[in-house]
Amino acid sequence: MSAINSAIMFCLIVVCHSANTRTKMSDIKMNFKLGNETEEHLKHEQNSINKTLTYEIDQATHAKVDKGSHFRINNSKETTIDQIKNSNVDVATGKTLKQQVSYSTKQATYDTFDQVTDVAVDRTTNIAADQATDVIVDQTTDVNVDQTTNFLIDREPLQFHFVNRNLGNPKGFGSVHNHTAADCSWVYACTSLYLQGNCSICECETHKLLAYCFKTKLSGIPQDLPRNISYLVLQHNELNDTALYPKVFANYSDLEVLEIKHNYITALPAGVFEGLNKLVSLNLQRNRIAMDSQLNDSQVFSPLGRTLTTLILNGNNPNTTNPDLKYPDFALSYLPNLSNLALDGLRNKVFGRYFRALKKLTNLTLAGYYPGYCRMTALKNDTFRHVIHVKYLNISECGITGSFVEKDAFAPLTQLVFLDLTNNFELGLEAVGDMMYGLRNSKSIHRLKIERIVSRFTPCVVVYGHTLRYFWNTSIQVIEAMYNEIEMIEQKALLKLPPTLRSLNLTNNKIMFGSYWKDMGQLINLENLHLDGFFMPVEFPYIFPDRRFHCQTSQSIDNEGTDNEKQGSCGDQFWDDNQTDFKLPLPPVLKRMTMRSFSMAYVVTNITFCPNNALEYVDVSSNNFPKLIGPVTGLVNLKVLNLSSSYIETISAKFFNNLTSLKHLSLFQNLLGDCLNNDKNGLIFSQLTELKVLNLSFNNLYYLGWEVFQGQADIEVIDLSVNRLDHITFNVSHMRKLRHLDLHKNDIETLPTGLTDHISSLLKRGVNVTLDMRQNPISCGCENLDFLQWVVNTRVFGSDLYLYYCKFPDSDRAVRVEPGGYEDVVKRLVHSCSSQAVLYTVVSCVTVLIMLILLAAVIYRFRWTLRYWYHAAKLKISSNQQMDSDQFKYDVFVSYASKDIDFVVKELCPRLKERNITVYVHGEKFKVGCYIADNIYTGIRKCRKTLVVVTQNMLASRWCNYELQIAREQARNTGRNVLVFLFLEELPTSRMGMGVLTHIKSSTYIMYPKLPQHRGAFWDKLADDLRSS
Repeated sequence: MSAINSAIMFCLIVVCHSANTRTKMSDIKMNFKLGNETEEHLKHEQNSINKTLTYEIDQATHAKVDKGSHFRINNSKETTIDQIKNSNVDVATGKTLKQQVSYSTKQATYDTFDQVTDVAVDRTTNIAADQATDVIVDQTTDVNVDQTTNFLIDREPLQFHFVNRNLGNPKGFGSVHNHTAADCSWVYACTSLYLQGNCSICECETHKLLAYCFKTKLSGIPQDLPRNISYLVLQHNELNDTALYPKVFANYSDLEVLEIKHNYITALPAGVFEGLNKLVSLNLQRNRIAMDSQLNDSQVFSPLGRTLTTLILNGNNPNTTNPDLKYPDFALSYLPNLSNLALDGLRNKVFGRYFRALKKLTNLTLAGYYPGYCRMTALKNDTFRHVIHVKYLNISECGITGSFVEKDAFAPLTQLVFLDLTNNFELGLEAVGDMMYGLRNSKSIHRLKIERIVSRFTPCVVVYGHTLRYFWNTSIQVIEAMYNEIEMIEQKALLKLPPTLRSLNLTNNKIMFGSYWKDMGQLINLENLHLDGFFMPVEFPYIFPDRRFHCQTSQSIDNEGTDNEKQGSCGDQFWDDNQTDFKLPLPPVLKRMTMRSFSMAYVVTNITFCPNNALEYVDVSSNNFPKLIGPVTGLVNLKVLNLSSSYIETISAKFFNNLTSLKHLSLFQNLLGDCLNNDKNGLIFSQLTELKVLNLSFNNLYYLGWEVFQGQADIEVIDLSVNRLDHITFNVSHMRKLRHLDLHKNDIETLPTGLTDHISSLLKRGVNVTLDMRQNPISCGCENLDFLQWVVNTRVFGSDLYLYYCKFPDSDRAVRVEPGGYEDVVKRLVHSCSSQAVLYTVVSCVTVLIMLILLAAVIYRFRWTLRYWYHAAKLKISSNQQMDSDQFKYDVFVSYASKDIDFVVKELCPRLKERNITVYVHGEKFKVGCYIADNIYTGIRKCRKTLVVVTQNMLASRWCNYELQIAREQARNTGRNVLVFLFLEELPTSRMGMGVLTHIKSSTYIMYPKLPQHRGAFWDKLADDLRSS
């Protein structure tokens, strides 16, 4: 890591020295690339020394996550460069950023990015937010950029462009942590030219030479380097006092930056820097140079007086409590142009009178964290009496104790812009309030950083009004008070904050919702508010908290207040503490509010905010909101809402109805599977018509209805990754601006043609659409060949097919695609599937033919049943009358052939009528205009029995057979014996056919007697049979 950092630092000087700027980087692998506007501005600031470059990174806007874990932040606003000096990048978690990061500056004087840049996005999720800024972030990277400090000496004095071009061994020089000779390819914008001894000679983009001698075990200053080098890196070697002697660097008169950090030097001999007439930056950090009388009484720095602006001497005095040590004011008085100074902080020492000669000293750091040492303990009224020009003061982690701080300690610093008191755990909030007495009327102070000034596990930490009593008349714009165990803010305490306050960061405290919120509306210029809870893990304590820690009551409860203090929640009524129907006030110009891990556990019902607000960004992730009922009103300007990791199970159809300006909605990692499954009509998101980005990843989704996204015509990014979807069932055809659909890590084998056709149409219109289906079991069989060919032709998966899978028909498990990707799969399938096409066609045709034959056989087998039910249904439709099954209008329906009509009319009907049998004769009672088949069905249905007059003529009659079959079906469906057969003549069975014989065997039949004397008894018997049911 140290090898990389050294390369980083020296390259930035190459890039930025023409602007006479010095920037700083915190042992982080980063790539800072200034935007065009900033570079042009830098060229006009060549003679400016006391200016500070201000960064603001606006994350609420366009966020786009890339697989490569890079940040790319484009310029979207004018950057106001108040002062170009040393850029300070601070990592909020205290950890180094492990990603390649590339920044392009945005502007706004003294605006902090704070925790807003904290983006926790799934590592493969592409998210495009709203405005003009693209942020590409790895899932677990939390970045806090302190753009207003731009402080020279935080952890490294200089800032360099760095690109991790190769994670292997660069050009044979060994690993990045252990190479034996420096390699300039590790330094952005510098190219290795050749090796000179153990040093690598590099040319940077300013066409100046860099000699990079990092970890080469040098014991002396090399004298064989090119005479015109501008930058010399000698850090992490074995240089000691014998390596330094008068004019040892005289050969390198063009030297502008000299790094001798991390060596074994204990003293600086007189004349050692003679000849360095152009030196601008000198880094002697992490040697053993004691700040004793030997150093202070020397004139060792006098040759550098005309040019040197940056001197790094910290990390040399581990025993900062040694009473023989002092700040080397006399030795440094020979450096009138010095503007950036880093020293170790000494206990109970003051800055001597010769510091008054350093009229350009604006950046002073005494920070105690690596690589410096600091144990100041006390701050006296005269500690800073002679460094009155300091604007940026860093005394973090200096063991400052609140009881040893005098009230006027900062009074001499009349030009102070930024004060960093971080990691002084024994300081306490009350002491900070007291020490602000010296700055009580300061109009220069813009930023106060008091992070971790309260010991861990301190109970009952409350911000009281009297603590902030000296803040009101200052010009503070940014207050950062993270990690201070704050649990509550006294009501009216916020009214003591200065009206100039623009950013308030109380992240990683334990603040609960309380009556202090009534005062929010009075913070008239507040733009950024961060109340995130304590979500960072800490080590388990190794001792019990100090028993001094106890709860106490306020000493400054003020019940009087001003008229403004007594105004109601929206400025139109007085507060009533018993009021239940209230509106939540917000600072009128507040744009960002984060309340992550705020210990909120609510069923979110009706919430109303005062309408006079400008809130655009809200992050309430990592809380507990099982039900979102709503509605939420008053947030008409809200564009970004983060509800991730909040255990949401239910969202009502009205919750989002009043958030119509929303452009970016994150519901990442919730429990919305059942809720969205039941949203058949797509009501939940229907009113979010301006939505651009929707994140529904990690939600246990298993089904989404067709209309679920019906209102999102302008949606650009939909993230449905890491769910249980196995089919795409929602409509996307109306999404005319869709740019990215993330479906990775689901159970999807293919996509419907409606979706692929829509994406194809977007591609034809020039929309760059990407589709992420990594870790899905994509089917690689013949049935999915069309989809695979579409993937290959459109390249919507991109070129990186790592973690893409194929599920072949002969396997239950998906396998990772080969290096050739789906193109190889498609080629194999085209060959194998074409050979099976004929077989599939033949099998399909045979199958269809067999099905048709079976269908025809079934229809033929049940033809009469079908006919019967056809006529039954037809009759039921045409008539609303339902006949009682126990009552019939006629006793018998007579079925006969037309040639036997004489027997029926002259003999059969009269004889039956004589015996009171009502007869329905075929043809005689048929309705005119109706089909014969319908008349037959109606007649048989109205009669108790059907009498079939069997003759040769009847067997040959088609209609008689039809009547016979209808009667047979009626008997089967009613369960009654319906058929009676009357044989007028003897017929051989061979003439009857199997159908008629079957009916005769299962029904009643009677022979017509040939002898007249027997006919009377015959007619009586027939009449009795027809009456029986």
